Amino acid sequence: MSILVKIGLFAALIAVAAVIAIVWKVKTGTAKQVTDGETVDLTEIAAVKDGKPVTALSTRITFLQFSTDFCTFCGPTAKMFQTLEKSDPSVTHLEVNVTDRLDLVKKYNILQTPTTLVLDQKGKIVSRIGGAPKAHTLVTEIGNFDI
Repeated sequence: MSILVKIGLFAALIAVAAVIAIVWKVKTGTAKQVTDGETVDLTEIAAVKDGKPVTALSTRITFLQFSTDFCTFCGPTAKMFQTLEKSDPSVTHLEVNVTDRLDLVKKYNILQTPTTLVLDQKGKIVSRIGGAPKAHTLVTEIGNFDI
């Protein structure tokens, strides 16, 4: 194989990797609507808020964030949701550490952390956000709900 062919193959490989990286960057942090989403069982996921088990949802929108101990973006994402929760009484944020909960990872198809499930007031999954949410994604998600 000539050096020009090798250089051409290397350049093509770099180009494919760059396209994949751009697509991943654009899609990460955006919401994907879920049709026919299941209802999350809060007791199964062992959701806790302020040290107390969460057994029912009381706000029109809940951001259920799945995190792990080794996740770089989970802490800042949780802080962003907590700030949003304090400024908007119709929003609740729940965070569940799935480091030792492979059952939840499998059930909710968590391929990266943070992964956030957006729930309606009845706990039905209406969309999911893979990665750290972008600000416009949160505005769009909050606006998608009827009061």
